[in-house]
Amino acid sequence: MISRIPTYWVALGIVIVITVWVASGAVESAKTTAPETEGSQSEQLPKVAYKTIEATEVSRTITVQGQVEPWRELVLESRLDSYVEAVHVATGERVKKGDLLITLSQEDLPAQMAEAKAQAAVAKSELVAAQSLFKRGLLADTELKVKEASVATAEASVARLNQKLENTIVRAPFDGVIEDRRVEVGATVQNGTELLQIVDDSKLKLVGQVPQQYVLQLSFGDDVMAKLINGAEIRGRVSFIGYQASIATRTYRVEAELDNPERKRLAGATATLEIGLGEVEAHVISPALLRLDEKGRLSVEHLSEDDRVVVTPVERVKASNTALWVSGLPHSTRLITLGKGFVSQGQQVDAVPESELTNEGID
Repeated sequence: MISRIPTYWVALGIVIVITVWVASGAVESAKTTAPETEGSQSEQLPKVAYKTIEATEVSRTITVQGQVEPWRELVLESRLDSYVEAVHVATGERVKKGDLLITLSQEDLPAQMAEAKAQAAVAKSELVAAQSLFKRGLLADTELKVKEASVATAEASVARLNQKLENTIVRAPFDGVIEDRRVEVGATVQNGTELLQIVDDSKLKLVGQVPQQYVLQLSFGDDVMAKLINGAEIRGRVSFIGYQASIATRTYRVEAELDNPERKRLAGATATLEIGLGEVEAHVISPALLRLDEKGRLSVEHLSEDDRVVVTPVERVKASNTALWVSGLPHSTRLITLGKGFVSQGQQVDAVPESELTNEGID
């Protein structure tokens, strides 16, 4: 008697056979496709384009706002109470050192001088007589000293009046130009009244305020280029560096000296000062290639020898309308120019020279 196999056992056997067959096929497929996976992984490296740049020696500069000042200027003041008797110069007139500028009235000074000289003569005669008596023992030492003091007082009065007479004549203290005449003939003046302003424009000063982080890098004799508002450029050399920072701005006053043989009217003009800080090794790059690193520093991305991404902080050296010079990179640098937005520090990349790119860019 033949036993009948239940239907559900037959169905279960068929499922088991199919499962074993499918599993064996998947294993074979995995064996044959494994090498292709390794190849596809190598093809998935991000591609970047680079340009090799070399460092050059460039002048490092800082730029500050400043102004042009005359080499020296002085407001001449009256040194006595009087009135203006004559004015010998006009505003804008050029003068030489020692030229007569203004004459003040002597009033009764000559009479006072004559009186003082007479009193001095009398005092000297009395001193001579006193010395003779003192030598003969007929005059006390204290009385002799009184006569000597009288002579000294009289001579002092003569010297004081002589100085007042000299102060009635106002002369140019140096070569220059009369910038402003502040009195006219007949004007009453007192000690300290301003008479006129004289400016020495044979030289000029370029004056600016330098931030404290740069002041220690400055040296006497450093080149300074000033660009004026009309586009003209003048050059000088650092002649003074302040020793104390401004409390308000924490900047130091810096002056540069330059000759002005043509006596150009530049004093008082505003200027943009470019101060040289010496030579430094730098690379020229496009400002578009700059980025901020995780510490907020200006950085650029370039390649290591094994084609890994390197992010290096840089310092600005100088700039133009189209380019930027930076320091801090290796002398010869493979600078990432395309694809840098899709890679990060230390990442392996497929690097292609920029010159080999097709019109379509990076594939």
